[in-house]
Amino acid sequence: MADPTVVLLHGAWHRGSCWAPLQEALAERSWRSVAPDLPTDRPGLGAADYADAVSLPEGELVVVGHSLGGLTAPVLAARAADRVRALVLVAAMVPEPGRSHMDLVKADPSILPRPIASPTRNADGTTSWSVEAALEAMYAGVPPELAEPAVARLRPQAWTVTKEVTPLQAWPSVPTTSVVCAADPMAAPEASRRIARERGFTLRELPGDHFPMLTRPRELAEIIASA
Repeated sequence: MADPTVVLLHGAWHRGSCWAPLQEALAERSWRSVAPDLPTDRPGLGAADYADAVSLPEGELVVVGHSLGGLTAPVLAARAADRVRALVLVAAMVPEPGRSHMDLVKADPSILPRPIASPTRNADGTTSWSVEAALEAMYAGVPPELAEPAVARLRPQAWTVTKEVTPLQAWPSVPTTSVVCAADPMAAPEASRRIARERGFTLRELPGDHFPMLTRPRELAEIIASA
């Protein structure tokens, strides 16, 4: 049986190119992968719109969502559950059917830590990072030679996806793995562990920062392959 194609969904402010080191690590294993740019910079679009923008390859799939991409990954996996072999959430936000992500944060503020710097709000309601603030907060712990090129590619982020009630009707009936990064400044590790245990996900942990696709791509590839 052929290995599945890995579908990689990026997080807020990013593009599909953020997955490049992980894609190289997957290619070393002869695994195919796709990393589309989601329309996350367009105001008014939500998780269903993001999922609509993904052209799924034929055959079996593994769907991977990083950070804000966790709100879209299970929506996409549910649409193709008959051929999705696994869902992997990496330092991710986790939707709950019938609620918005903002509802979840209001009920449990520990889900989101308070980073030491914040993005700026634009006139259209999107937010953007300055280079300095992104390096200080979001990319804390990432070596400068990896962080600086990544920050140079950031773009604005719109927020309907966190305000809408998730379009996910029920959690997809596929094995789900949650990857928690122990020193993550953006997705609170202890809350992520608790959510994984409550939802019955397989819990895997990596040391370090919010971007293991950059700093630990081979380790993350191993987790995806074993999922």
